[in-house]
Amino acid sequence: MKEKQTLKIGKYRLNLNTLVFLLGIAGILLIGLSSLLPRGEKAAEKASALEEAKTYASQLEERLQSILEQMDGVGTARVMVTLENGYQNVYAKSEKVNNDVLQDIRAEDEKKTQEKQVTEQTYILVDGVGGKSPLVTARLEPEVKGVVVVCEGGDDPLVVRKVVDTVKVALNLSSSRISVSRLTAG
Repeated sequence: MKEKQTLKIGKYRLNLNTLVFLLGIAGILLIGLSSLLPRGEKAAEKASALEEAKTYASQLEERLQSILEQMDGVGTARVMVTLENGYQNVYAKSEKVNNDVLQDIRAEDEKKTQEKQVTEQTYILVDGVGGKSPLVTARLEPEVKGVVVVCEGGDDPLVVRKVVDTVKVALNLSSSRISVSRLTAG
């Protein structure tokens, strides 16, 4: 009869097979949990992207405020711009299309055709400092979600219309995404 191998840890005796099994399960759990933990580089990239988007919104606010305050009847203005998303990269892709046509001819009048199209897209990778990374072909600016303008002339319908029209043209927004109100002294 084969003797079971045991390991004594403190006052406990463990079967070696059980210990190996438990260590294997612990390793699998740690590997699974590691994918949930934030990576230092990814967190830094997200923080940098968020900071870039905030800077972009702040610059838009300053430019809009400057333009609006020069318009007749607007007076002092405060502008807030909200963004839908941050900067987005467009990556170069290669595309491979495979068309298969299968015809089944059974009799003179009976013909069956099947077509199958398979498209495979892959990103084009380039060597960089940190290894291979996708080739960026364009960088899209953040999309503006909405604009709030509070100005001294915000209670005059003519001024409100001029402000809305100006913001619409400047940011290519619909008027439903623009709000104009009166600035109260305070």
